[in-house]
Amino acid sequence: MQIGIVAKKIGVSVDAIRFYERNGLLPKPPRTEGGFRRYGQNDIEILAFVRRVQGLGFKLREIRGLLTLRRNRLQPCAPVQRRLQEKLADVQRKLSDLHKLEHELHLALRSCNRELHKRGVHCPILRKSDKRKSESDNPEFGVPHPGTGLARS
Repeated sequence: MQIGIVAKKIGVSVDAIRFYERNGLLPKPPRTEGGFRRYGQNDIEILAFVRRVQGLGFKLREIRGLLTLRRNRLQPCAPVQRRLQEKLADVQRKLSDLHKLEHELHLALRSCNRELHKRGVHCPILRKSDKRKSESDNPEFGVPHPGTGLARS
C-alpha cells in the first residue's frame, strides 16, 4: 500500500507517517521501482498502536519503549502496567494542579466582581503589590500556583 492509502486507513496525515519514520517509531518501508513507499499490514498495525497510545498521553520516547516491549515475543504485561500507572499518576497530578488553578481563578474573578460594584473601579488583579497587601498575605490570592507551591505574582 502507498502512504496516502495507509494515512486514510489509519486516520493520520502523510506527514505524520513520515514523522514517525524519521523518529524511529515506524521502520523505513521498502520502495517501489518508482520510489514510492510500500507499506504492509504490520506497518498499519504499528501505526494504529502508535496512534492509540498517543491518545493515552504517551510521548514519543515512551512509545519507543512500548514498541520495544510489543516486539518482544513474550509481551510481558507488568512493564506496561507500570507505565500506565505512571501515566495515570501524572494525569492525576495535572488534574490536581488544574483544580488549584480553577480555584485561584474563581477567587480572582470574585474579587473583580466585588470591585465592579464599587464606584472607584480599580482592578485588584492589576494593583501593584507594594501599594496593597502582598498577594501572599491576601487570602483571595494566597492559593499556591499549581506545581510551584508559591503564590502567583
